[in-house]
Amino acid sequence: MPSRTATPRNRIIFSAVVLVIGLGIVVYQRSHPAAANAKKPFLSQAPSSEGGNRFAWVPAYPGATISGIRTKMTRGELSYGFSFRTPDGGEKILSFYQSRLQGLGFKVDVKRGDAGGQLHAEDAGGRSFDLTAAKVTDGTEAGVLAVQK
Repeated sequence: MPSRTATPRNRIIFSAVVLVIGLGIVVYQRSHPAAANAKKPFLSQAPSSEGGNRFAWVPAYPGATISGIRTKMTRGELSYGFSFRTPDGGEKILSFYQSRLQGLGFKVDVKRGDAGGQLHAEDAGGRSFDLTAAKVTDGTEAGVLAVQK
């Protein structure tokens, strides 16, 4: 009866098979973008799938490149943060988020300045949203922190 121990040859073959399968998945998803996003239908409305669907209420700024996505659980509150950059001005970003969040029932306070501004929003359900927008040479950089109890 042949031995069932892992020989170096079997390990190499197994590693090669796993690598080929992984590359096949990546190539398929790149050539079929609809299939890659089929499991995440809410990504067109929110920048995160962190925590399941808990932060699907966070609007994504149109055309922005999102980076630095992070989540943290502290004292029963789940926080979600990210930053983005856009060629648009700070006023346009603040107006977008003010409109969207008010439409979701948030009470919104906005402070505007020459180089950007800040927005703070809260709803009756314990959710909050903070945004800081700052002017940079090629547009605006914004930081977002959303908290949900």
